[in-house]
Amino acid sequence: MATRLHRRVCHYLLLLAAGACLFFWNLGGASLWDIDEGKNATCAAEMMASGNYVVPTFSGDLRVDKPALLYWLQIAAYHAFGINEFAARLPSALAALGALLLAYELGRALFGKTTGLLTGLIAASTPMLTGAARFANPDALLHFFSLLTLVIVWLGHRQPSRWWWLGLGAATGFGMLAKGPVGVVLPAAVAVMFLAWEGRFRTLADRRFAWAALAWCLVALPWYIWVAVDTKGNFLRGFFLQHNVGRFGSAMENHGGSPLYYPMVLLVGMAPWSVFLGGALWCGFWSALRKPSEISQGRLDRWRRWAADDEQVGHPEVKPAPVSAYRFLLCWIAAYLVFFTLAATKLPNYVLPVVVPAAILTARLLDRWRRGLLVAPDWVWTTAFACLLLIGAGFIAGLAVAGGVGELAVMRGRFVPGLAAWAWLGVLPLGGVLLAWRFWARGRRHAVLTCLTLSAVTLVAPLAAWGSITFNHVKAPRRLAELAGAARRPDDIRIGAWRLEHLPSLNFYLRRDVTYLRNEAELRGLLRYPLPVYVFLPAPAWQQCRPATQALGREVARHRDLYRQADVVVVTNQ
Repeated sequence: MATRLHRRVCHYLLLLAAGACLFFWNLGGASLWDIDEGKNATCAAEMMASGNYVVPTFSGDLRVDKPALLYWLQIAAYHAFGINEFAARLPSALAALGALLLAYELGRALFGKTTGLLTGLIAASTPMLTGAARFANPDALLHFFSLLTLVIVWLGHRQPSRWWWLGLGAATGFGMLAKGPVGVVLPAAVAVMFLAWEGRFRTLADRRFAWAALAWCLVALPWYIWVAVDTKGNFLRGFFLQHNVGRFGSAMENHGGSPLYYPMVLLVGMAPWSVFLGGALWCGFWSALRKPSEISQGRLDRWRRWAADDEQVGHPEVKPAPVSAYRFLLCWIAAYLVFFTLAATKLPNYVLPVVVPAAILTARLLDRWRRGLLVAPDWVWTTAFACLLLIGAGFIAGLAVAGGVGELAVMRGRFVPGLAAWAWLGVLPLGGVLLAWRFWARGRRHAVLTCLTLSAVTLVAPLAAWGSITFNHVKAPRRLAELAGAARRPDDIRIGAWRLEHLPSLNFYLRRDVTYLRNEAELRGLLRYPLPVYVFLPAPAWQQCRPATQALGREVARHRDLYRQADVVVVTNQ
């Protein structure tokens, strides 16, 4: 597959085409996902409307959840494309595309151009990276700057220069602006672990470290100081103590999990490539420990010898043995997995930065096999193909069940009408795997990798671009704003919401501040207001308070809510 595309520009064109299909195709089609997308997109719109680009607010109140970089980029996109879903997600999509090219360059620097190309295609077609590209939150930005930091670490760690230190400082500074200390601490942990394993810990004692500190301060500190002054320290207290220390020490919003949480996330988030991840980690582990020539002749040692990689790879003028490369990737994976496993709050997107090193290890494994440098027993590939077939079959069955086919009791009525219509996409990986299996039997290894790559891309791209729109039918905010006519900009109206804190995208679609009510008395008081009033609330809550409130307001719209599996109604005093 890749041997015909020797030039870097051809690789870039192929990766950009894949990224365009996976990240940008129908980017604004799905309405906002609550809670994060609703709050982030609204916060940027409020900052733009107020002209205050320093203090993040939501519904007029200080928002301490995230730093400002995402909001600034969203504001730029709003100016260019208007305030809509596409513009809100555009920074994430661009960051994912940049990360795709960085992954290619890192894979190429570590193991050669073919591994670099495979790395980019594998990473792009994973649900984790595609999902991050299509989600309006800071994770894609954090991923890009963390990846940039670690690419800089690898490219210059042998002969660090002043520019190397400046690059590290600037990259981690932008990571700090993207999501906070995690953009500095974890890349630094990877670098420290790697340099210690390599026996070059003294690199960190270089006096030119001051250049990195200076660059970091120039990039990150001005906004943090400014927002601290403007909010009298409230932002810093809320952000660092609650959303950093607090998230590590306790499971916020019931987002906890077992020590196996993130391994399972990677298995699902890197499907279908996760089928090869176990073998990639096994080979990477033994390749990082010692050279094959140092391994004895025992039965287990023969497996180790088979796994270890002693090919001379890397920059044409240096050509180091891959021991250092494998150590770097394993330190990278271990640092992120250990840190977030120890953290009490667990969310799938936290380990997004693990996708690229895992993709590089997988690409290296497959490239070694393609060139005949890794002889895997037939049962290994038979098992892999069988697992891929199961993934395709499971995909078909899962979408059918989630779409309501059979109305299984286990779903408890949580069906998404129309989702079953996309189950046919599972036929693509099934057909691709069967064709790859046939090519494998004929010894056509290039064709095997081509089939697997095309199968992954053709499955993920249409599902992300169009399958996600199916959920619009069960997401209430945008449709209710349209049905009730509550988004009329020229009119002076008041908006209220009761028991709907989980739907912050109401603010985005209404383009107004929403007053969040605490009880029935506040509901009735708002409906008595002399101006037009629209109140959004769950149907059960409206049914409960209707006898005492129906004289003040009437129901004008109703729509199903995906998150609470109940209707949301709009009541107005008009």
